[in-house]
Amino acid sequence: MLLKTVNRNSLAALALLPLFLIGLWANALLSVQMPAFPFDQTPMPLWGLVLKVLKGNQLVAASVSLLMALIMMLGVNRIVNRYSLSQGQTALPGMVYLLLVSGYQLVQNLHPVWFFSPLFLLSIERLFSAHGQRKPMAWCFDAAFWLSVGTLFYAKGIFFLPFLWMTMFILRLFSLRSIVASIFGVLLPYLFAFGYYFFVDKQAWFFELIFENFISPVAFFEHSLISQVYNGVIIFLVFISILSVVRLLPIIKIVSRKHYRIFIWLIVLSMVAAITPYFSLEIIPVLAIGCALVISRFFNAIRRTIWQESLFALLLIITIIAQIFI
Repeated sequence: MLLKTVNRNSLAALALLPLFLIGLWANALLSVQMPAFPFDQTPMPLWGLVLKVLKGNQLVAASVSLLMALIMMLGVNRIVNRYSLSQGQTALPGMVYLLLVSGYQLVQNLHPVWFFSPLFLLSIERLFSAHGQRKPMAWCFDAAFWLSVGTLFYAKGIFFLPFLWMTMFILRLFSLRSIVASIFGVLLPYLFAFGYYFFVDKQAWFFELIFENFISPVAFFEHSLISQVYNGVIIFLVFISILSVVRLLPIIKIVSRKHYRIFIWLIVLSMVAAITPYFSLEIIPVLAIGCALVISRFFNAIRRTIWQESLFALLLIITIIAQIFI
């Protein structure tokens, strides 16, 4: 009955989201020490500002990460409902997103990807809004601009720029003018940042900081047998969900097909990134965007209620088990 409750856009469903969020975030909120991430040693400019404000205050830091997770849950729900990527108005994608980012407590702690993810989701939505526009350059500029602002928190987010170009291609926004507009959008935040560091005579340090953040490996988690089993279950669920969505593509609207293809590519690219030494668990809030969409669609495609509820309960149970033992 839990899935049936959240699989609608009612007040009860929306009220459950923050309640589940607080419950699954309890360990992070009760921790007494902020974990150290590789990003904290040479932080990007905006992430450095966050660290100065929150350094040493784990409760406030965990509360901020909880707030960012809530924003992401609502953002995922918004994009699904606005672009009709479900069979009806629903809060299920946001709930699935919460479960996917809650398996590892380390991910729940505050790190720069929690600030990058909403800006990245905004970039995707800006390109979705540009679909059908005769002159989409402004939307392409906006999308690249917000992605670039996000990279001032999380430098390796810049590697998702080709994904934005792929999205532009799938939505038929791809042209020389759109590409130039997106390049200007990427450069503008860095020009502002460079202007500041030039004014304080630290421009050489700024270039070194960017270079180090772009190329340095950040692998900081060694998987145990339990985490490998958990990953295997989630990957299998995502895989069968993608197959289910692919089967549904011929019977849904053309524009929705394009949107699903975009999110499937986001899953593939994020998973490829996750197995390289340049990314680690911090990529999960980005990876979970596409996964939440395809898994929630898969749940809706299941005809028998008992199987829907059982699979959703399984996802909830393995999330709780992962929190306890990983």
